[in-house]
Amino acid sequence: MIKNSETLFKKGVESLRNGNFNEAENCFEELKNIHPTNKDVLNNLLISCFQNKKFEKSEKLIQNMFDLGFKDKKLTEFLLFILKQQDKIKEVIETISKEKDKINKKYQLLEKFERPAIPMSKDEISIIRKNTFEKINQAITDDNLKLTIDDQYLDPPMFYYTYDNEDNLELSKKLNELFRKTYSELQNNFELKSNDNKKIKIGFISEFFNNHTIEKLFKGLIFNLDISLFDINIFYLDNGKGLSKDFLQEEERNKIKNFQLPKLFKEKIDLILGQNLDIVFYPDIGMSSQLYYLTFLRLGRFQLTSWGHPETTGNSNIDYFLSSKLLEISKQEAQKHYSEKLILCDYLPMYLSRPNIKKLNDNEIKSNNIYSCPQTLFKLHPDFDEVVFKILKKDKKAKIFFIKDKNETFCKKIFNRLQKKLSQEIDRVTFLSPLKETEYIHHCGRASVLLDPFYFGAGNSFHESMIYGTPTVTMPTKYLRTKIVQGAYKQMQIEEPPVVDNVEDYISAAIEIANMDQNKLLEIKKYYSKCAEKNLFENKEALKSFQNVIIDITKKN
Repeated sequence: MIKNSETLFKKGVESLRNGNFNEAENCFEELKNIHPTNKDVLNNLLISCFQNKKFEKSEKLIQNMFDLGFKDKKLTEFLLFILKQQDKIKEVIETISKEKDKINKKYQLLEKFERPAIPMSKDEISIIRKNTFEKINQAITDDNLKLTIDDQYLDPPMFYYTYDNEDNLELSKKLNELFRKTYSELQNNFELKSNDNKKIKIGFISEFFNNHTIEKLFKGLIFNLDISLFDINIFYLDNGKGLSKDFLQEEERNKIKNFQLPKLFKEKIDLILGQNLDIVFYPDIGMSSQLYYLTFLRLGRFQLTSWGHPETTGNSNIDYFLSSKLLEISKQEAQKHYSEKLILCDYLPMYLSRPNIKKLNDNEIKSNNIYSCPQTLFKLHPDFDEVVFKILKKDKKAKIFFIKDKNETFCKKIFNRLQKKLSQEIDRVTFLSPLKETEYIHHCGRASVLLDPFYFGAGNSFHESMIYGTPTVTMPTKYLRTKIVQGAYKQMQIEEPPVVDNVEDYISAAIEIANMDQNKLLEIKKYYSKCAEKNLFENKEALKSFQNVIIDITKKN
């Protein structure tokens, strides 16, 4: 038996090393039956289950190890991570409260704002926000919690609050105040060198210049700036993906300079400050855990952000938010939602190339009754459930498609939320496995109509869908995050686009499009696609407008 156990253990370890996690799990599961209290067996089984994304089983294994007396800081923090992967935030907060003196102090800060990505009801959102404000206000008066960034950084706190259909300006300011107080490094003020740059020296800082949506939205603007006027610098993290080849090629052409940011926070700061920048441009703020903290500091003469994550920062060191006249209500009214000074391009602030794919033929994209909402699932506010319910009730042939998240955590919660309302209709709702770019665009082309989620709509995905021109029904509010599709329709100069202002009209518009004569719908798709080719993709006027905005900023002082 001992010899068999040793052989099985070696086989399991070797399988782990080789990435054969199913085989590893089988080995260590068999060993657990033989040695149910062996710590090494349980640890390796835990690793195997985690790699297989069996988070519920991983959670039970850790609880079993706790019962056996194996509780320690590392295992407790791993439990928090596994609970987070399942969006079990109530359990996360309870564990932090119970174990706070035995784990990293950063979790005491996390507890103030942590929340589920997928709320199960509108009432839950209200309770979450009320509790968060109370906990933040209390924490701001507490001088006991002091953290350091390199050892105790957290994910940006505002991310999931952006999807609530609320004005987040005050919450952003409160969280900003809390983080500045907790991390003393964020209180530093740096003396910027006097500037005699012959060109406007601009630095773009992001973690996501690596085949990410942020790269797609902004690389066209970056690569097409006039190099006789601009000295273009890219600052990025090597997070295992590095930079995309396009950025490397632009550097080889001497159009940009790329800087890999060091691991330590102070070294990141020193590298950026050493470039003596006129403009620091953050395409996104609130998405990168490590780079989020840089945004608290003054690293260039002027600092701005844009719609990579379309939410105000509440940060006094971010001077400007770059949006568009096509995306905002009147500038005076829109300004009320921003801590930054709002500046507006004449066009969408992007220079997007048409995706280079081979299109399906007309017969392959003809369809009826195919509705798709191919967005990240945390965009699906509980109010959107009514759309799904009523479309399925009114259109008996309707099929509605969503796309799973990679861990299949969010899709399970959304499915359960919908199932309570849909009962027997749930079999006409399908969650597809994640799609690669080309197949994603083909999927959008095959759909009869695309559904823009409420309160945080499509962005890059809408632009990609215009390869085929499938209409997207949208219901914008006063917030930028809901208005991207509407703004794109305006730039495309679409006549009578499906832009509505209430739920019933949204449902009616979607059903009308999905049940349209197939040839007529195909004509509409071609019309939309043609308008996109003319006005959306590689719009040189949009590039000129962006460039003029940047030049105007540097002339202010």
